[in-house]
Amino acid sequence: MQRRLEANWQQHLISAILRGQFMISPEFAFGLGPQLEGILKSTSLYENNIQILDKIDIMAYEDDEEHDAENIGDEGAKVIVLPVKGTMLKYGTLCSYGMIEIASYIKHFASKENVSAIVLDIDSGGGAVNAVPPLLEAIQFVKELGKPIVAHCDAACSAAYWTASACDHIFSNNDVSSVFGSVGVMLSFLDMVPFYEKQGAKFHEVYSELSDHKNLAFQNLLKGEYDQIRKEMLDPMAIKFQDTVKSNRLNLSLETSGILAGATFNGQRSVDLGLADRIGTLKDAIDYASVQSWGKNK
Repeated sequence: MQRRLEANWQQHLISAILRGQFMISPEFAFGLGPQLEGILKSTSLYENNIQILDKIDIMAYEDDEEHDAENIGDEGAKVIVLPVKGTMLKYGTLCSYGMIEIASYIKHFASKENVSAIVLDIDSGGGAVNAVPPLLEAIQFVKELGKPIVAHCDAACSAAYWTASACDHIFSNNDVSSVFGSVGVMLSFLDMVPFYEKQGAKFHEVYSELSDHKNLAFQNLLKGEYDQIRKEMLDPMAIKFQDTVKSNRLNLSLETSGILAGATFNGQRSVDLGLADRIGTLKDAIDYASVQSWGKNK
């Protein structure tokens, strides 16, 4: 499938890094540090040896046969598998999928008469907050068509778990590496002012006397005062995240410490606590989606 990459993806990427409001598991976030440093310090954004994605690998399955989704034809009920992998950003880059790309393809394939169900193959520690709404809209679109949408996950943390929780059923890939949860919100803000001041730059901010509340939370943030931005931005988002997960996962073990406060749980434990429904391979998820679609269309 040919990618639908935004022409100004570089600016979207830098913007997400510098102003990003994230829902991401900390162990994944820490690993991004060297990558972000390399991007911000590089004059070319990426080194020449980095792999460039020129297409999205979307597969179709029918009677245990695998096909490129681009060539599925108009006959036979197909289950479409789309990847949601890596750090979730709204817009795609040369080496990562954007969630608006994935959402667009979800709608595209779900609209086909011979597509019976959708499986999201998720392996992500989360990402930017604004990456979630396009996927939620696409998932709802599939449901309104009366077709099943199933999540098959290795890692489904934070923003990725919000996405998975909106699906009809959640598979945990295994009982070894699969991890779920990290229901929480964080803000990542890179203060470049001290760096540029050392280079001789001088920053000025002048506000109207009628605009004394404009950017106040961020002004306090730069001073190291975080209470206002927690209260006005992060806490409301965290509450919405918690409420949505509770609504989506009715059998969630709410009495478990940390389950809605950022804790993560592996494999079978995730199933026991209601974060996932069962352990199974991608093939298991595809077979389940196919059976569910047959039941809905019976």
